[in-house]
Amino acid sequence: MFDSEEQFKYKEQELEDTLRLNDRFSARYFTLLERFADLPACEELIMAQLKNEFPAEFLASLEAWDEKPVMDNPEDFDDKALKDSNPWDEQKSGDLPPEMKLLRQLDLRGRKIAAALFQGVFDWCNIQVILLPSEHGSNSVRVLFFLSRSMGCFNASMDALSSHEIHSTVVLCKRVVTYLNQVIALLSTVAREGPSNLKDLLLSRVQQLKTLLREVDAQISDSRNLARIEGHF
Repeated sequence: MFDSEEQFKYKEQELEDTLRLNDRFSARYFTLLERFADLPACEELIMAQLKNEFPAEFLASLEAWDEKPVMDNPEDFDDKALKDSNPWDEQKSGDLPPEMKLLRQLDLRGRKIAAALFQGVFDWCNIQVILLPSEHGSNSVRVLFFLSRSMGCFNASMDALSSHEIHSTVVLCKRVVTYLNQVIALLSTVAREGPSNLKDLLLSRVQQLKTLLREVDAQISDSRNLARIEGHF
């Protein structure tokens, strides 16, 4: 809960600045990878350069991702309960207060977006391995990277929503928009420069991603509306 809209925007901007620094790190890593890829000490050379360009505390924070999360035991799950459960079954949409209607909408749309991103990653893996010539490997890896980033950020946005950290939900969804736009630009380049028999396939994926972008934009808008209704600022 925030005391004012200004405080909400400040926390939103603070998280966004952190994520943008992460994006700059990734972009620089790819640039250095192209430069040093053929050298035996490729990773050591890249990291030595990155240590000169990025704050030590930021680099240390990236190492924390190596820690393995504690996972629930799959044997503890009740398959039937998981299949039958629907958090919105108890009340019809018309009976819900405004904030619950928005939460329901965010949850249902979020599930569809998450499923589409998950499918998109697997779809691209198949295209990359089976159909795409090796000379497009650099752009192909970038597409996979940004699709994976999109999926990870969106899943994190849904976790933030479940914890009512709505400023985080907004920021993470905005990063998804950024990453998907980068994927669209890369796919357009590959469609233009790659084999002619793949052009229609790749452009169809571009159109699918543009549709998905509209859904993510709606998710951002509804999250901001939810914050206003619930008095987060």
